Amino acid sequence: MSIEERIRLKQREAELLKRINRLKQAMNETRELETLANKGQLFKKAQEELRRVQERLAGIDAGH
Repeated sequence: MSIEERIRLKQREAELLKRINRLKQAMNETRELETLANKGQLFKKAQEELRRVQERLAGIDAGH
């Protein structure tokens, strides 16, 4: 994997971590169930994407 792709993945990881933290805060501040459910779905999708990015980065770091 190229250095550029590795940098891109690290940047995406940082973006996703920020997004997850914003969603956590928004979910804590939300009172309406429908809005909370929607933010919960966004949170889950962001976590899944973060997991995929981190797995890819782990493969790079392990020399795969």
